[in-house]
Amino acid sequence: MQCNTLWGQINMTETTDSDSETTSRSTRRRFLGQLALGGAAGAALLASGVLSSPLPAVAATLRESETGVELTPTVRSNGINVVLVHGVWADATSYSGVIPLLLEEGYTVYAPQLPLTTHLADDVTAALGVIQQAKGPTVLVGHSYGGVIITNAGAGLSNVIGLVYCNAFAPDMGEVLGQYSPGPGLANVFPVTYPNNFGTFLFFNQQKFRESFCADVERRKASIMATVQKPANVNILSDPTTAVAWKSIPSWYLIGGKDQLLPPSVQQFFASRMKATTVTVPESSHASIVSHPHKVFELIQAAAKQNDD
Repeated sequence: MQCNTLWGQINMTETTDSDSETTSRSTRRRFLGQLALGGAAGAALLASGVLSSPLPAVAATLRESETGVELTPTVRSNGINVVLVHGVWADATSYSGVIPLLLEEGYTVYAPQLPLTTHLADDVTAALGVIQQAKGPTVLVGHSYGGVIITNAGAGLSNVIGLVYCNAFAPDMGEVLGQYSPGPGLANVFPVTYPNNFGTFLFFNQQKFRESFCADVERRKASIMATVQKPANVNILSDPTTAVAWKSIPSWYLIGGKDQLLPPSVQQFFASRMKATTVTVPESSHASIVSHPHKVFELIQAAAKQNDD
């Protein structure tokens, strides 16, 4: 496959802490904070419209853990776990439209928050801390960079029965995120270097966020997504994959036909290489898990019920 480097698409002219015109103090505070699903933050998101609907009061019990949030159905459990892993410039609330659909069908749902602050290995460890809580058959779902996480974290876990990739990277052994052909939207990403060796992080231009990341999401919600974006350490572009779950676990793939960050042709390459069951949503942006939650839910259902008669 013809691959241009992802590095070449991102303007790596660093913005330092002194460049207040580019990165405000409020942006730094947003980065250092964590957006949790539930509580006051969840209520604010619901009021703003980011959460499409409240989680049904009779549908789930919310339990916080050190590494994420577990949503356990109080309807009769179907015995299957689903772990939802987010990507860069997002967090676990990206799955707000998918979670209620899963709960209503009796799935136990886990939604870990990735730190994105150091290296790929630390993000995999954070996800594993949640995945290993899941007892019994488990489906792992990854969006965008989340696909790298489930590829590495799912390897060797006997209870993982399926992998679902949504506009996601699906690397092979030794491959790095930065080697794949980039979409035009990545031209709107810029680095910010923090003092005291804290690291260099990739931010998305808020004014270009909707057109590049989530063009099929309504403007109000897209503006909120741009504001609360969760940047990632630049190290993730060059950290190699060290384990490959899709070589031994059945895979499903949702291709976004209008993705401006991960080209549909690259998504098709990943899906074909994995021999994944593939669904294409022609009108979908990169944010399929936000704009097409029912399509994502249907793919998860297919993975969970693959052995049903």
